[in-house]
Amino acid sequence: MELSTPNSLCWRVGPAHGNSVGLALLLLRASFSWVLLFCFSSHDRCDKRVQGHTTPTSGTQTPKTKAVSDANSDSGPDYMERVFSLSALDSLLQDPEGKAELRHQLELDELEDKRPKYTSHHLSRPVVVVSSEVNPWSKTGGLAMVAGSYGYEFAMRGHRTMVVSPRYAAYDGAHYIGYTKVWLDGREHEVQFFHLYQDLGDGNGTDYIFVSHECFSRGGLYCDPKDGKEYPDNLFRFSLLTVAALEAPLILNIRGSTFGQDVLFIANDWQTGLLPVYHLYKYRRNNTYRNSRCMFVIHNIGYQGKYRLSKFPIDSYLGLPPEAVEYLQGEDLNLGNDCMNLLSAACLASDRVLTVSPNYAAEIQSPEGGQGLHQILQDKGRQNRMAGILNGIADEWNPKTDPHIPVNYGLRTFEEGKAACKKDLQRSLGLHEDPGAALIGFCGRLCYQKGVHLITQIIPWLLTYEASGVLGRVQVILMGKGEDTYASQLSNAENHNKGRVCGYVGFDPKIEHRMLAGCDFLLMPSQYEPCGLPQMYAQAYGTVPVVHETGGLKDSVLGLWDEQRDRETATGSLPQRLKAQSPSAASSNAFDAQVQLTKVPVLRL
Repeated sequence: MELSTPNSLCWRVGPAHGNSVGLALLLLRASFSWVLLFCFSSHDRCDKRVQGHTTPTSGTQTPKTKAVSDANSDSGPDYMERVFSLSALDSLLQDPEGKAELRHQLELDELEDKRPKYTSHHLSRPVVVVSSEVNPWSKTGGLAMVAGSYGYEFAMRGHRTMVVSPRYAAYDGAHYIGYTKVWLDGREHEVQFFHLYQDLGDGNGTDYIFVSHECFSRGGLYCDPKDGKEYPDNLFRFSLLTVAALEAPLILNIRGSTFGQDVLFIANDWQTGLLPVYHLYKYRRNNTYRNSRCMFVIHNIGYQGKYRLSKFPIDSYLGLPPEAVEYLQGEDLNLGNDCMNLLSAACLASDRVLTVSPNYAAEIQSPEGGQGLHQILQDKGRQNRMAGILNGIADEWNPKTDPHIPVNYGLRTFEEGKAACKKDLQRSLGLHEDPGAALIGFCGRLCYQKGVHLITQIIPWLLTYEASGVLGRVQVILMGKGEDTYASQLSNAENHNKGRVCGYVGFDPKIEHRMLAGCDFLLMPSQYEPCGLPQMYAQAYGTVPVVHETGGLKDSVLGLWDEQRDRETATGSLPQRLKAQSPSAASSNAFDAQVQLTKVPVLRL
């Protein structure tokens, strides 16, 4: 997920706003330098895919989308291919040379960016990224994409960079480089390290280290794909990963030297929550890694990694001193004081805590958004040891160079380009080819968090003609994979509204690109959203995002709160979070601001 420069911004609102929303896209690229200043200044989710192992999707596939998919599944690159995935964040470009070419094209873009540039700092400090998944080798969602981005961006900026992740399968190009023994669960366990070097040119590159042990070689990353239940030994698996990751910089001789002790560790989410704890109690207290730092990144506070202390004793199971309980003991309505909370322990033991957007950082410090950890995070904030940095988007998300859309376009040609992309999208997905219809899209997981229930409620209202002339002439495309209940709703919506609704159950990354280029509006009524990426894709392609005012959506979309004041800066609509209610009431509130956007002359709809 290499980061896009702000040269392809919300073209639908015209060049007047380009620099304003570009700040959102610039932040993550800048953050790779700022992260180091920040450090050195004073899932519980279930996945059924790993590389080389694919299981059938759940949900349904409507006849029209199945026909489109089947007709194009084995055709050339200009056709759409159905790819079953839990994520709408697939990156289609993995080749380092291709990435470098895209980055170069962006740097030569005709739009001049006059904002201050950020300079990299502490380039002599090696960076070690530790994640339970990393794109393209293993992925359930955004965590893998961001971990892969860390590995790319830090290396491109000149840092010696290592990314450590489990070896869930035999990865091409990864070769055995060494081993270590880890004491856990009362005995020693041998883990092997496999190494893959990705040369990024100009002397830059990333060392990927895959930790190999029999406990990782399964069909799913976190859950058994047969029943969807979490593996009972996940605490063992990810404890093993974190200790192995702490050993790797010390013992692995890579191109003539080890990474050494003076490194920055970046741990991600609950699966690596024990890394800051081991870093503090096992290493620093024994005069190892004394000058290193450990940063912990919260990608989703809803998944915390909770286990019973009585079942997994801190000393005899984890090999930590008894006093580590002060960090590891958490609270839970079901487990009470017998709760070990890996996420809260990481927040307490790490030198710094980051999350994926400034507004989400504020939300999780509140009782409503902190999921029980708000006081810990408030304390971290008062110490200036917590911050939020907005994620960025990949360089490939640029309509000027995107090979997956029928017509490329830029600021000067976006009206003609989007019209052509809209026509192609309507034809491909079986919708009526009506250039005047408002084409509304949704792309994401089919679950409550993403607000799918709100969208399915308002479809009848959207399709009903009324006096203002705004509603009725509307088409809807919904694409995603997840819970069967919502999958059925998508299928039913299409079956009852042929030519006006496409319910695409599953995920095709090429169709996602075509949707962002062809749709007029993108809906993201998420109940909460740590960051979100589709709303940024939408702005890059001149598609108006309609999003809930929450998390990173609030940071990355500028709303039309006052028609006169905001007409030159608004990039979308941000209705406040809605509750389940009657479709007419919900939709009236959610789309009032959207209707206002259609009245702004600069939109030229």
